[in-house]
Amino acid sequence: MNIERILRIGKRVLAASLWTAIAWGLVRGAGAGGEERVLPLPKLQNGESLHYEARARIDRNIATKSNVASMVGPRQVRRDLATGLRLDVQEMRWEDNRPLLSGESVIVPLEAPEAGEAPAKSVKVHFTVSGNGDIRVIDGADDLDPEQNLTWQFWVARFAFAWTLPAGGVRPGDKWKSVEPEKAPSPITGLLWEREISYVQNDKCPVLADELCAIFLTSSTLRQKSNPKDTTPEDYRLRELKTSGTANGTNETVSYVSLKTGVIVRATEDLQQNMDVSIEKADGSNHIHYTITVKSHLETTLRAPLNLSAD
Repeated sequence: MNIERILRIGKRVLAASLWTAIAWGLVRGAGAGGEERVLPLPKLQNGESLHYEARARIDRNIATKSNVASMVGPRQVRRDLATGLRLDVQEMRWEDNRPLLSGESVIVPLEAPEAGEAPAKSVKVHFTVSGNGDIRVIDGADDLDPEQNLTWQFWVARFAFAWTLPAGGVRPGDKWKSVEPEKAPSPITGLLWEREISYVQNDKCPVLADELCAIFLTSSTLRQKSNPKDTTPEDYRLRELKTSGTANGTNETVSYVSLKTGVIVRATEDLQQNMDVSIEKADGSNHIHYTITVKSHLETTLRAPLNLSAD
């Protein structure tokens, strides 16, 4: 091997070594400058109470075609709701480094009844949150009307949001995906939500100016896996009914979680869903067709004690 070739090889090796050193330095620099992972799980005590305000704007439009003279189905809704909610922590314990909660939420309207209307009574909903964030309603939800239930479901899902974060913790800039079946009853089977959750940044908490909040953005898309020609759920099939049609939707949620306490401080949700569905007797004798569009804006905010009655 001649001297010139040795020198050329030496220059290539030196160049490669320099690039390796530079790249390694960049990687180390990025790691050193990154923020630590956090897992802001709720830190609550037995007997503690939290007070929230929940507001909702719901707009559901329905067009119906039917050969049945009297058919009870979904109804038009245009409604604004303002609800006060107190969470009473009955039991908070830890198992395998995960919190388990049993609580009771007391729900009352914030706005006074209109003239001639009787004052609304408070409603109690008893529920639990398991270590992985699954919510189980024990009792009380049947006392809520459909729109109140929608508001409560939004609040409890946001309250339990921190439970659903990756077990290894997260840091600003992280993104991850999940898939969850649609849990609400529907004449269209095979519906699921595809979600992408982003840890956007840390910033001052709304309401709690002295605390820092982790801000999360959840973007969801409703997908249909069933054949539009036959979307019949099993409970419809047992009643000798057949359904067909399509459904889709989008949902965007912003959540502020206190890094100090792990408690949801504020959350907003904007949802739009569309359904075009036909329901008919299996023998084709009767049928009804619905075109449904739903838009809603929901929000919940931690607030000062409301002095709610626990009647």
